[in-house]
Amino acid sequence: MSGWDDPGMTDVMHRQSGKAGRFRLVAAAVVIGLLVVEAVVFAPTIESAVESLSNADVTWFSVAVLAIAASMGMFALTRRRLLLAAGVHASVGSSVAAALVANSLHATLPGGPAFSTAYTFRWMRGEGAGNAVATWCLVAGGLVSTASLGLVGLGATLSVGGSPSWTQVVLSAAGLVVVTAIAREFVRRPQPLVTAAGWALRRVNRLRRRPEDTGVTALDELVAQLGTVRPRGRDWSAATGLALLNWAFDAACLAACAAALGVHGLTLPLLLLVYTAGMTTSGLSPLPGGLGVVDAALVLTLVAGGIPAAQALPVVVLYRLLSLVGVVAAGWLVCAVQQFGPARGRQALKGETGIAGIPSA
Repeated sequence: MSGWDDPGMTDVMHRQSGKAGRFRLVAAAVVIGLLVVEAVVFAPTIESAVESLSNADVTWFSVAVLAIAASMGMFALTRRRLLLAAGVHASVGSSVAAALVANSLHATLPGGPAFSTAYTFRWMRGEGAGNAVATWCLVAGGLVSTASLGLVGLGATLSVGGSPSWTQVVLSAAGLVVVTAIAREFVRRPQPLVTAAGWALRRVNRLRRRPEDTGVTALDELVAQLGTVRPRGRDWSAATGLALLNWAFDAACLAACAAALGVHGLTLPLLLLVYTAGMTTSGLSPLPGGLGVVDAALVLTLVAGGIPAAQALPVVVLYRLLSLVGVVAAGWLVCAVQQFGPARGRQALKGETGIAGIPSA
């Protein structure tokens, strides 16, 4: 008789299944509780946005919705293009769904970036990427996104007539080129970085009173696997172009929100300046989604650009309603659909404990 027919084994499996079910219920209750608390805390902001909608032009509002949808699509395609450069083929639909869910985890849960990264890593593994490829894609995606936002900031600097000096422009461009070149060099020849990481790992092991070589072999294996990832120049160009479109469509959503509320005076130079100011401060807020800091940066920059505060605030509220609340809601909807969909759709949401619905960091 096989072990699977053993009554004792069957009883253990039933108990484990029951525990997993209870854990799923607890996880779902925690997530729903967090969403309710956040909705109550930020109810005044959402209420103001809803009031602004009553005066919004339907056509421009539709343009804003399409723009933010296109922005998320470009973000997903950027990650898909990097996976393709590493030889992993992910469908467009799966890439978009993963981007939406990861964004919701990032913007909603405490410690969201860790949960979002863990979810994305598991999704890429589910698409056929190895540990090394998934790690490379995460790092490369961050570099491409940061570099493309730097290009947007450079465009804002160039477009503001008379304010910046050409020395500042040249230094900014040179700095961006140098950072990009260094990043590419480390991707092609990671040995100096690996040597430094190995040295740091040995020191940490010594402080933790572990054998000095603990984890060094795994690090060397990871580097050896990374050596097989050889993106071409056109792969970097395509990914950077898609990342630029991600930022551009997001900025277009902000411009469309201003047009929907009849706010004039938001010129292209001011739009780029306002948008860059908002995005560069997004990581400074302790609250999910950069709440408070991003909103203040957007409003203050709009006011500094000559738009009255009474007009600037509704524009920012409407923009954040679409780009934050709307996208997060879409992500959680996709997450809910995945829970009742095929097993593959649920796999990325399983944490290290195997509990669906509460990803492990």
